[in-house]
Amino acid sequence: MTHLVKFTKRALLLCFAALALTISATAQSQAINAQIEGVVTDSNGGAIPNASVKAVNTQTGIERTVASDESGVYRIPLLPLGTYRVTAEVNGFKKLVRDGITLVTGQIATINLELQAGGVNEEVTITADSPIADAGKIDLGRVMNASEVQNLPLISRNPYNFALLQANVTGRPNAEFGVPRINANGYARRTNYQLDGNSNTQVDRGGIRLMPISETFVSEVQLVTNGFSAEFGGTPGLIMNAVTPSGTNNIHGSAAYRFRRTSFYSRPFFYTSPNDLPTNHADIATFAIGGPIVKDRWHYYGGYEYVKRDLQVEPQRLLSISAANQAALVAAGVPATAFPAAIPAAQKVNFFILRTDAQLNDANRFSARYNYFNNKSPDNIAGGINTLQRSIDFLDLSYSLGAQLVTTISNNALLEFRFQYAKRNSRNERNANSGTGPSVVIAGIANFGSPENGGTIVPLETTTQFLENFTLTSGAHTMKFGGGVIGVKDTRRNGVFARYTFPNVAAYVAARNGTNLRGYTNYVEAFGNPNIKYNSSFYNFFAQDDWKVTRRLKLNYGVRYDLYDVPNADANAPFAFSRNFKIDKNNLAPRLGMVYALREGNRPTVLRASAGLYYEAPFIDLYQRALINNGSPRFFNFTFAPGAAGAPAFPTTLGSLPAGSTLPVQSIETIAPDFEVVGAFHTNVQLEQALSSDYSFTIGYIRSRGNHLPVYRSINRALGATTLSDGRPIFNATQSTRFNTAFNNILVAESGANSDYNAATFQLAKRFSKGYQFSMNYTLSKATDDAPEQNLVALVQGNLVLSDPTSRSRDKGPSVADQRHTFIWSFVGEPNFKFENKALRYILNGNKFGVITTANSGETFNIVSNLDLNLDGFIGSDRPLGIGRNSGRTPNQFNIDLRHSRVFKFNERYKLEVTGEFVNILNRYSLFQVNGTVTTDATGTVTGGLPNFFLFPRAQTALDSRQFQLGFKFIF
Repeated sequence: MTHLVKFTKRALLLCFAALALTISATAQSQAINAQIEGVVTDSNGGAIPNASVKAVNTQTGIERTVASDESGVYRIPLLPLGTYRVTAEVNGFKKLVRDGITLVTGQIATINLELQAGGVNEEVTITADSPIADAGKIDLGRVMNASEVQNLPLISRNPYNFALLQANVTGRPNAEFGVPRINANGYARRTNYQLDGNSNTQVDRGGIRLMPISETFVSEVQLVTNGFSAEFGGTPGLIMNAVTPSGTNNIHGSAAYRFRRTSFYSRPFFYTSPNDLPTNHADIATFAIGGPIVKDRWHYYGGYEYVKRDLQVEPQRLLSISAANQAALVAAGVPATAFPAAIPAAQKVNFFILRTDAQLNDANRFSARYNYFNNKSPDNIAGGINTLQRSIDFLDLSYSLGAQLVTTISNNALLEFRFQYAKRNSRNERNANSGTGPSVVIAGIANFGSPENGGTIVPLETTTQFLENFTLTSGAHTMKFGGGVIGVKDTRRNGVFARYTFPNVAAYVAARNGTNLRGYTNYVEAFGNPNIKYNSSFYNFFAQDDWKVTRRLKLNYGVRYDLYDVPNADANAPFAFSRNFKIDKNNLAPRLGMVYALREGNRPTVLRASAGLYYEAPFIDLYQRALINNGSPRFFNFTFAPGAAGAPAFPTTLGSLPAGSTLPVQSIETIAPDFEVVGAFHTNVQLEQALSSDYSFTIGYIRSRGNHLPVYRSINRALGATTLSDGRPIFNATQSTRFNTAFNNILVAESGANSDYNAATFQLAKRFSKGYQFSMNYTLSKATDDAPEQNLVALVQGNLVLSDPTSRSRDKGPSVADQRHTFIWSFVGEPNFKFENKALRYILNGNKFGVITTANSGETFNIVSNLDLNLDGFIGSDRPLGIGRNSGRTPNQFNIDLRHSRVFKFNERYKLEVTGEFVNILNRYSLFQVNGTVTTDATGTVTGGLPNFFLFPRAQTALDSRQFQLGFKFIF
């Protein structure tokens, strides 16, 4: 309650501060709107002041009128997305109508209006979109329109995979509803996910979205990697803003069914079972409808999607327990049903959306939407040596309520208010397949008995967001300023378990039949309170000016300030660092951008450049780990040797710590008292040349220098007397030599690492015309850092610490995000042939094609020893002699996804679309993950060989083998 009061007071103060600010800001970075601007001139190029310029959305009837200033400049910001008609009129000139202007998210469409002398009752009509090389755009990014979103291949049904189509982004897609592995500007897993401009980022680790969304509910996807203005922040990487559809004056909708069957799958790579593939079905049903409630004033959109798909065909679901060991365990009483060929994992997902947009009156426009997601994933475990008794159901419930109110104070002043409440409740729950009694581990052979993560919360996170912006147009300046606050409440529950570990099957059988009840290796039980709650608040203010200096030159300058109020520390923690967490208050981020039209006309040439500071919200898992593992016995695991006092006889569990038991010396995690958030200085320059009215080519250069990247370092072990042969010090493993003998290992999160990124980008784009559009980009880049990071989603080796606690320089090497070459081509086409032969017209027309082609160099991975070579207390971070960090690299990757639709028109309103889509149509093997742990001796010399991609069964993972999906969609 105290935190809620504190948060509410700060939110109110923020709103008052936003209204009180007088510095200016840009309209460029409108998160769910767009802008039209330009110059009104006569046929000789002279400025025409006081011309009345009106923009009308031809789909919804929404309109807004402004007047040109003394220089002829006009600007119409915060327009709802859609297709517009712009009219300009003034006494002494013919009325000009400019039709066919399509606005996408965040766009500034430059529409210059040249009036001809004549009477106002005369009219000149021109149908043309804004220039493809637009002098209003400054940032480095793109907007995927509805045609791309709806027609590119997407068997996964996961639109977050679209982020990988942007230049300056590396990574790989996700085959389900998880998060893709996204890297941008050389930073691994740094993405600020947004939904209709509101935060959709889960704050605990890097790279996780808060709420999954369906492709059915996305009209556009805005991708921005660099040069974004002060309204955006929270990341040095990618901004991904998914925009939901709105209704129009016409009722439109669709109903679709898509499916896969076992025969639609090629044999997965690394699927080592000699048996045929298990039954693997996917069934997907969608429905969507939108239309008017009151024409021109009030519209609605709603949709539903249901997905049910089997996942047991995935290689990681296969059991690897030998037939002999299975037989022995069954004979000992483990049920035979615990040993399927593959874990029968699946997903059962429901999506729902409802959105409404209303023009309340001439001054106020209101939008609201509610999104819902519910995923039940039964038997959501990997196979290997896990039996089905370890099964749990993953239950993931998310919903989000968002609203926007745009108030027109005058023709030149607008006030925007946004609000969101979002919640994600993720849990692991026992199911009918879950084992009972204690957990049993037979080392390297089989895991059975009760699952150890049943009843865990991972996490329960609620987000409340307020945002207020004020936009003022004055002469050549469009000024915008405001701020926002995000309050986050987190709840976690750790697993409560009891585990017996046996050295072999015979020892387990002896314990099971009573011959030797204490033949186990050790017994571990969790004690204490498994629940933890903590709160965070993130505040930001921004102010910026969009200044049209001349007709050709525009500057964009401003500043942003971020304050991240992290969870409160435990004042009673036994270690000093853990009693107070620093709040970094030095996050002032100036931004400067410019765009200059080197050449105007039919084929304009546009130069863009920007520079600025960008800060990242800290990963809250840093603080969660420091709270849980601070040395206080609030929740801990206690290990008993079989002969120790209080050690139970199999299969007894204790329930409470036996009287007289003494806790061993604790290993703790903490955060450095001078910890700072990640900061990055970005610079970029772009030159875009319009090759025609529909084609453009862009070449660019990007540089990013990052500092204060978080790393973990061991700080409690004293140096020994020896070193490895390469000079790495070996520490003293004796407890009595610890700097602080009250603790074993102390792992501290520090913010001293740095990164460097350089990239050249080349892009060829064609917007939709003559039946097709495409985007082709190539990025040549290099990313280095000295930050073996943790708390990032989906890292192969996620527990890395500094390999040499005395020298960070030993960890300098290629970044996890370092992929030198990345080529992406996406294509959407609907060709229209005008043959005289009706049969040919029927066969060749009515076809839609969507293609995504990717060709990338391999990903880096770290090669590490299986031993703690320097005795700093951490295994898995020490590299063998002569091997640098992230020096391993997987083979090159290549993939083609294809979608083909055949459209059958019943009339102009009703049609049926039959779709077939492929993942990896060529069935190319693209490795992206490898286990880099190798066997060494105590000196660091490799004894077991380095990773070899041609030697199976080394643990490796590849992109999906070929899959096919068939679908039917009725459109009305």
